[in-house]
Amino acid sequence: MTWRRRLGIGLVAVMMVVGTGPLAGAASGAEPAVEAPPAFSARYDVRKAGLTLGHAELRFRRPTESRYLYRLSIRPGRLAGMFYSSTVREMSIGRIQPDGFRPDVYRYNRSGGDDDRRAELRFDWDTLSVVNDIEARPWRMDITPDTIDRVISPLQLMHDLADLDGDDELVYRIADGGQLKTYVLRVGDKTMVETPAGRFEALRIRRSDTDSDRETTLWVAPALRYLAVQVEQREDGDRNFRMVLNTVDGLPADAR
Repeated sequence: MTWRRRLGIGLVAVMMVVGTGPLAGAASGAEPAVEAPPAFSARYDVRKAGLTLGHAELRFRRPTESRYLYRLSIRPGRLAGMFYSSTVREMSIGRIQPDGFRPDVYRYNRSGGDDDRRAELRFDWDTLSVVNDIEARPWRMDITPDTIDRVISPLQLMHDLADLDGDDELVYRIADGGQLKTYVLRVGDKTMVETPAGRFEALRIRRSDTDSDRETTLWVAPALRYLAVQVEQREDGDRNFRMVLNTVDGLPADAR
């Protein structure tokens, strides 16, 4: 498994979103429980064994008050680029709901290497289904009212943590790879985390895969609306990678 694939799995695994009930019960005219964040961007360094392998960048925009555009790009650094040159871009477009985010379209594009790949998911909320179109081979899959795509999961998690009411467990359903996957995240204690972007008080969140020995830990900063400031993935007791926040724009960076 390449470092990029591990990064993608780790980023999504820990930031997986969509609670079991909020979107299903949201009324279109209800007041939002938590205000959606303003436009922002964040850049992360991806590290392993003290080396910077690449960079990940998140961008969130609101074309209108009730619509969002969210992008994730992952690209190798100079060292990793000697062995793996592909860039991965993911995008989610959808609606801002009272209890989070509801995707209409998700796109995945991997290019620049020997393993180029494209995929698109189109959500039909009237029929509770999603069309998976991978390499021009579409098929339809049933979903639940609280399903989201994988790239919007970090944003939904930010929303859910801001409205957390004493729960120490969050459940998310993600349409990913032609499957509807369920993930459980457990909320832990607060600790201080040092990053190139500053020193933050962060809430620790853990997720373990039920079908592997992989465990992912996420540290999110309340001062940054619960944006992740560090992500770490371990497998078989060894650390696969660590992702740390390098810069953030558009959010109140109240670093300590």
